[in-house]
Amino acid sequence: MKPHILIIDDDIDFINDFSLVLDEDYKCSFALNGHDAISLIQDSVPDVILLDLMLGNEDNGLELLNKLQKVEDVPVIMVTDYASVQTAVEALKLGASDYISKTTNLTELKILIEKTINQKILKNHALSLEEQLNKDYKTIIGESEAIKDVYYKIKLYANTDSTILITGESGVGKELVARQVHFFSNRKMFPFIAINCAAIPRELLESELFGHEKGAFTGADKRKIGKFELASSGTIFLDEISELDPNAQVKLLRVIQEKEFERIGGNNTIKSNVRIIAATNKNLFHLVKENKFREDLFYRLDVLPINVPPLRARKGDIPILVNHFIAKACEEMKIPLKSISDNAMDILINYDWPGNIRELQNFITRAVILSEGNKITINDLDMNLNSTDKDLFDFDIEKIPSTWEEMDQLRKEVADQASRKVERLYLQRLLDKFEGNITKAAEHAGINRTNLHKMIRKCGL
Repeated sequence: MKPHILIIDDDIDFINDFSLVLDEDYKCSFALNGHDAISLIQDSVPDVILLDLMLGNEDNGLELLNKLQKVEDVPVIMVTDYASVQTAVEALKLGASDYISKTTNLTELKILIEKTINQKILKNHALSLEEQLNKDYKTIIGESEAIKDVYYKIKLYANTDSTILITGESGVGKELVARQVHFFSNRKMFPFIAINCAAIPRELLESELFGHEKGAFTGADKRKIGKFELASSGTIFLDEISELDPNAQVKLLRVIQEKEFERIGGNNTIKSNVRIIAATNKNLFHLVKENKFREDLFYRLDVLPINVPPLRARKGDIPILVNHFIAKACEEMKIPLKSISDNAMDILINYDWPGNIRELQNFITRAVILSEGNKITINDLDMNLNSTDKDLFDFDIEKIPSTWEEMDQLRKEVADQASRKVERLYLQRLLDKFEGNITKAAEHAGINRTNLHKMIRKCGL
């Protein structure tokens, strides 16, 4: 469909001349006065309005411009025989998109109209994107002093371009904090790209971050654009930054200091305009002392630190989080909202949640699924949160099967439940043994580092 241009002018010759030029690419309509123009706009909103500044009737172009903007948000190009800087400035102040003389070359007019339409499209796209961002926006939940301090730092740091280092245990919500920084920043209309440095094999990580040229290494059959290029003008979030190998650390340091990098195998220097937020569950300062992490990179990253407290340090937030996750799970499952008994809530509050927010959310989702009524009770909690010394699973005597078929089904369910809990207990002890070091834990267990990371996330650790 052709873009719609409305010409408002009392000069019929001018209307005919402009229409003749514009008809090929645009749908043109015209009005001789303000009253007719407003009626036409109410019937069909144009994409651009050409408005004569000096209408020969009772209408004044500047006054009509003000009226038109109250009817619809349409870009207006002011047109007149009497071009002057003063009237141009006045028109622009009142909201006109641009200003031309009737003596302007008609080809230039078409270029100006095309530019105005493109600007309108970009503006509408930006508004749509902002609405989507607001819709998808996820806030940090809690009222404790510890989480209020985190929220204060997010708002304080958001509109700077300095690097941020987010620290905290696994599952506390470090990526959510990074996303909130991005949301409150002046980069929010540009990409937020998250990359988990521990989930990508070390030999591929540098390529993921900075890209590579065709033939740069075996298997590089085409050029790859890295995450730093994809995040241009936006924010890149580097989770588990401690897992960067020495080469990648050097390149990241250069990006921070010089704002530039090259793709692997490439000679062209690429300018970088991204906000870098890094996160870790390790003590980077200790890793620096052990010569496992570059000291200069550490200080470049740790410009604006944010420490996210573990859930056990903000137990007052647990009831708020529990009710939030119950509501979220019920909404996703399209079932009526459930509540939780006081006894069940007490158990959840008194548990230390080593897997933090991630573990709590997974647990609540499971409890919503397992609960048969409209209230989650102690009987619906599928793991013993009070002690690690009891059985790996609870057995309800009232659910003893009456037939062998039911018995066989229950045996499978119990076996699955026990298997999940044994797997989770094993992974927890494995991580504890190697102080959260994924690489060492994977080597000890004899499994791929990427697969171990997937297992850890699945178990909510």
